[in-house]
Amino acid sequence: MKLHELQDQLRVHIRSRIGRRELTGIRLARAAGFPQGHLSNFLNARRGLSLESMDRLLETLGIGVLDLVDDREIQKRAALPAAAEGVETVAMVSPQHAALARFAPHQILEMRSFNRSFLRRLKAHFVEDRSDWVRFIVLRMKVKQSPFFAYRSSSAAVLVDRHYSSLQPYRRFHPNLYVVRMRAGCTIGYVSIFDDHLVLRPRDPALEVQALHIERGRTYAEHIIGRVCHVGLEI
Repeated sequence: MKLHELQDQLRVHIRSRIGRRELTGIRLARAAGFPQGHLSNFLNARRGLSLESMDRLLETLGIGVLDLVDDREIQKRAALPAAAEGVETVAMVSPQHAALARFAPHQILEMRSFNRSFLRRLKAHFVEDRSDWVRFIVLRMKVKQSPFFAYRSSSAAVLVDRHYSSLQPYRRFHPNLYVVRMRAGCTIGYVSIFDDHLVLRPRDPALEVQALHIERGRTYAEHIIGRVCHVGLEI
């Protein structure tokens, strides 16, 4: 990828994070030591950045050059062994890191393999722009904390499609199962909206329903990590 293409991707990344209210242009410029007009001209493609300025901006954002490259482009250029053909690896991360757009190496617990054709068939449907997010992640959920798993097991590996934050049913007449931000981590539930609250209900009607307040100016989708599309029990 050429330098101007990386800078275009950096613009998309910054605009997406500003759109999600993760940062503001003024605060980013101040933290990176740029004049506000300098950053504004860059974001509006009226000027480029020197390598030194780009390094400083990447460091301030907490990302690297590879975070700006599409995952498929990286995999295309990687020399994969024959045994890995048709297989795609997905990062397992902790619930505390599940809402990050991308992950540093130390935040990845391990890699899990999935059939590439299965992942490619899954349909995305996000409410807010998450095109700069790594799409799939795996979370290890403790069964005793997630009453959706009927079998006796210590934990379950849950594949989450983070490009699906819409409440539109993936399959007609079947409610989606979501991973939702909850305090410092996340939980699993069927989701609905009631007034200004996002309501999580378990499969067992005897268990407690949880509700999250949706702050004014924010959307319900900001609380949703993604749709659960595969569960693997670990025994």
